[in-house]
Amino acid sequence: MIVHTRVESAHLAGNLLGDPSERDLFVYLPPGYEASKRRYPTAYLLHANGETAAQVVSPPSDGVRWKPPIQDVLDPVFGRMGVPPMIVAIPDGASRWGCGQWVDSPVTGDFEQYVLHDVIPTVDAAYRTIPHAGSRGVFGFSSGGFGAWNLGSRHPDVFGALAMLSGDSFLDLTHKFILYKYLDSIWPKAPNGPVKGNVWSELVYDYSATYSPNPDNPPFHVDLPVAWPSGELRQEVWDRWLRFDPVVNVHDRLDNLRQLAGILLDVGDQDDYSLHWGHRVLSHRLREAGIAHRATENPGNHGGRRNERFQVALKWMSRVLRRR
Repeated sequence: MIVHTRVESAHLAGNLLGDPSERDLFVYLPPGYEASKRRYPTAYLLHANGETAAQVVSPPSDGVRWKPPIQDVLDPVFGRMGVPPMIVAIPDGASRWGCGQWVDSPVTGDFEQYVLHDVIPTVDAAYRTIPHAGSRGVFGFSSGGFGAWNLGSRHPDVFGALAMLSGDSFLDLTHKFILYKYLDSIWPKAPNGPVKGNVWSELVYDYSATYSPNPDNPPFHVDLPVAWPSGELRQEVWDRWLRFDPVVNVHDRLDNLRQLAGILLDVGDQDDYSLHWGHRVLSHRLREAGIAHRATENPGNHGGRRNERFQVALKWMSRVLRRR
C-alpha cells in the first residue's frame, strides 16, 4: 500500500525559481503493516533528475514504452524475494530545471534540510518507524544516488546506510563534457538560460543552480563554469562543482563514513555517462582509507536495470539496518 500526503517546507520556500514549497510525499507500507503493531526500518528513495516523486510512483507512458508502478517493484521484494518488511518513503525533489540534486541552494531550495527536517520527522510521526539512524537508510538512482551519497555521508547521525546506484561522480570525466554539448547545441548564440527541450541546456543550468548558485546574478542566478565564446573552463566555478563530487569530498567525510553500517555502490558497467568510472574511483578511495563498503557492477547501461537495482539495494539494506 502507498499513502500519499503533502509536506509544506519552510526550507524550500522563497527559492529563486519560484517552485512550490509544498511537496508530494509517498510512503510505501509493506505487506502486513496494517495488521501488526511492530515498528519497521525505513528506506528513503530519492528520485533522479527529470523525475518527480509522483512519476516514480506512477510512471507516465508515451504509448510505446511502459514502466511499472513502484508498488509493482517493491511488492516482490517483500514477497517472493523474502526480504524482511521495511517502510519506503519517496519524497519529491524536482525543480523547474530538473532536480534540486538533494543539496542546499538559494536558487532551487534547501533540499538537504527539507529531507532532514521536514520529510523524516513527518514520516516518523505518522508511521511506525524505528526512529534512529541505525534503522534508517537512503538510496537512489543517478541524481538520487548522488543525493544518497550526499545525505548519508554528511549525516551518519540520521542515516545508518547509503546505497548509491549509478550516482553522479567523477565530474571531471562524467559532467565536464556536458558543458560543451550545451555550447554546441546553441552555437553561435550566447548562453541565455535553459532552453525547453534542450537536455544539455537544462542539465547545465540545473547543475549550476545547485552547485554554483549566485543569487546576485540575475536573471538566472547562476555562475556557469564555462566561458563564452572562448569555451575556456572557469576553474573557480568548476571547483565549486567539484566540492559536491563524491570522489573529491570523500576525503573530508571519512570519519562520517566509518560510522555507517553499510555503503553500497552499484552501477552498470556500460553506463552511458561513464559513471562506472566514477564508482570505480570512489571505491578505490574508500579502500585506500580502509572504509568497508560493497561495490558491484551489473551488465547494464545508465537506466535500463534501474528497478532491478532498487530491489537489489533494498535486499542489501535489509541486512545492514537494525530492526529494533
